[in-house]
Amino acid sequence: MNLMRIWLVRHGQTAWNKAHRAQGHTDIPLDEVGKQQALLVGRAMAELPIERVVSSDLSRALDTGKQIADAANISLSVDDRLRERSFGEWEGEDFPTIAERFPKMADEQGVSRNHVRPPGGESFADVYARLQEFTEELISRNENTVIATHGGTCSVLLSILLGGGLELSNSFRFSNAAITEVETHWNGKFRLLTYNDVAHLKASGPDLPVLTGTADGSAR
Repeated sequence: MNLMRIWLVRHGQTAWNKAHRAQGHTDIPLDEVGKQQALLVGRAMAELPIERVVSSDLSRALDTGKQIADAANISLSVDDRLRERSFGEWEGEDFPTIAERFPKMADEQGVSRNHVRPPGGESFADVYARLQEFTEELISRNENTVIATHGGTCSVLLSILLGGGLELSNSFRFSNAAITEVETHWNGKFRLLTYNDVAHLKASGPDLPVLTGTADGSAR
C-alpha cells in the first residue's frame, strides 16, 4: 500500500469562536479574520501532494475547505458526518456555562462526560461512532486527503487515526485554521507528523490573531 497523508484543518475563526460560544450544528459563518485565515491556509497548502479535499457541510468549514481546494486546483467533496458535535438546546451558550453542567449530568446519568448528551444533542461517543465509519472509508480510498472540519471533530478523528480510544480525543486542542498532518508508516499505522501548526497565520503579520484554547466541541 502506498503511503497516505491526511491533513486535518480546523475552520477559520467565527464570531462565536471569539465569544467562546458553542456552535455545534448552528451554521455560523467565518468572520473577517476567519476569511483571511482560510485564504492563508489555502495558500500554505497549495503545493502539497493533495488528491482530495473533503469538508463538513457547515459553512465555516466549507468555506475553509473551498480555499484549500481552489488553491490545489481540485474539487471539493462534502460529507455531513464531519460536522461538529451537536450541542442541541445548548448551542449559542458560552462554554464556561456548559462546562459546569457536564459533571452534574454525568453523575445523574451514571456515565462518563464523553457519554453525556445535551438535550437534543450528541455525546462525544456519538461523534466517535459516526467518525469511525467515515475513517474506515477514508483509509480504504488511500488518497492524500485534506479534511476541513471542526475542533471537536479534529480531536476525535486524530484519536481514531492514531489508534486511540474515545478518551484520547480529550487530549487534543486545535486553533482556528491550524494544520495537523498524519502519514501511514511502513506497518500500516498512522504516525503524527505535524500537530496544530499555525505558522502560516503568524507569518502574515501581528495583526491577524490566532485563537487558542478550547476546541469548538467542548471546554476541556
